[in-house]
Amino acid sequence: MTFGWLFKPKTKRNSFKALSDVEMVKYLEKRRQYKGYKKQWLYYRCREEGLLETYYKLFDTEVEGQDSGTKFSFGKYRGEYVEAIWESDKEYINWLSQQEWLAQYLDESDMIHELLLLEEENQN
Repeated sequence: MTFGWLFKPKTKRNSFKALSDVEMVKYLEKRRQYKGYKKQWLYYRCREEGLLETYYKLFDTEVEGQDSGTKFSFGKYRGEYVEAIWESDKEYINWLSQQEWLAQYLDESDMIHELLLLEEENQN
């Protein structure tokens, strides 16, 4: 009779917490790739976990497409720059800003709310 099951390590339920910062960021990057998330997902997740310093050490801090602006990845303006649509169709941007589902699209949501804040500051 074998008692190997007695000596097996128990499932590590909190194994993510036991990882070093570097291991956590690498794990999150593997998860991002596996799930097919955008590259910015890793940045936002590291920010939530308090791992930005490690993120900056491990990965290039320049986000792709940041210089050229943010493009819509959904809707009737897919592939168009948010700033360009802001100039041509503010009603659409205002409508989008009130939609709860916009939070799924971090890049677009951040840019839209930033543009709305800038407009509000300029009016005051």
